[in-house]
Amino acid sequence: SLFGEYELGAHLDIKKGDKQIFKFKGGALTGMAFFFHRALSLYAMARKNKRKKGKYMARARRIHKEYTDSLEKKNPNILHYVSILNAELGALEKRKTREESVCKLYNDAIAISARGGYLPDAALAQERFADFLLNEVGNTVEAKYHIEGAIQRYTNWGAIGVVEHLHNKYQCVLVGSSKN
Repeated sequence: SLFGEYELGAHLDIKKGDKQIFKFKGGALTGMAFFFHRALSLYAMARKNKRKKGKYMARARRIHKEYTDSLEKKNPNILHYVSILNAELGALEKRKTREESVCKLYNDAIAISARGGYLPDAALAQERFADFLLNEVGNTVEAKYHIEGAIQRYTNWGAIGVVEHLHNKYQCVLVGSSKN
């Protein structure tokens, strides 16, 4: 999901299929991050591509379940990943009360990631929250706040390329569109 290339990440997962088996036992953080980004890409594509939503959702839920199971087995390294994936899943649900509950899920994910010291993941959660607010809710004011927060976190982390990408992607929102 680097630089918002969710489609590429989702297609990578579908192409690899079940050739890659994973089990989390509190092991390598890089492996956990890799599969987290695969699940995130799949959820993002499910939100973007309604026609193939079921295909993306099935694969994302499978990975999401592995994370949830690992968390229940007391793996302390993935709470922030599960929180972000829970928010992404909530954003895909079609309920009348969805907006309020999804906002809480994203805010929790941002807080858990930041408090745990996972600065890039907190920034990513803010970026995804801004995307939800902008494209699903239509709240540009709140989306701008979270885009700016993500940019600040990425800047603090030193990810200047991501910062430039976000400035370009959300230029219209950042310049001052203040309609709600």
